[in-house]
Amino acid sequence: MLELLVAIFTLFMMPLPWIISTIHILIRKNNWNMLSKLILVFVSILVWAILGYLIFNNYQFLFANRFNGFLYKIIGILALLTAATIEILTTKMLGLKRVFGSSELKQTKDKLVTTGIYKYARHPRYIEHPFWFLGLGLLLGHTFLLWFSFYLFIAFVITAYFEELELIKRYGKKYLEYKKKVPAFFIFGKSEKYIN
Repeated sequence: MLELLVAIFTLFMMPLPWIISTIHILIRKNNWNMLSKLILVFVSILVWAILGYLIFNNYQFLFANRFNGFLYKIIGILALLTAATIEILTTKMLGLKRVFGSSELKQTKDKLVTTGIYKYARHPRYIEHPFWFLGLGLLLGHTFLLWFSFYLFIAFVITAYFEELELIKRYGKKYLEYKKKVPAFFIFGKSEKYIN
């Protein structure tokens, strides 16, 4: 049962970075209109359906490679606690509506958040998501989830690039100054270059 829930969570997350990237590209290019929204919804549902079919027909294969060890479980629990902490802190700073992208989807004029967890990382949620899968992979001992966490990290690094282009357009110099002071993902150095 737990593996089924993890498979559903994986299915949901798999195309999410690319959907988010597409939204930011469309907003930046001023193409975020009803037609583009409908196409994106249709394509997203189609992609989720195809991935769902592939995941659930290869369910045993995906979860076949297993490993075990007490240290892995401890590190997994720490990764899950890290992900949960990031989730709580970002929700506290943004509120539920903004966590789910309301400012992007509705293009509302909102305030750039640079306090709380956002003093330490510009994209904390893009680290949070891979940490969920890293933690689950280590705790449950599934190699597939470790590879998936790596995929998510790379995908969200790319997503952050496209999001930043849109944030620069939305907030201008204010975002560029923030970008100079705060690293993208906690551990990486401060960005001294601007994206034009």
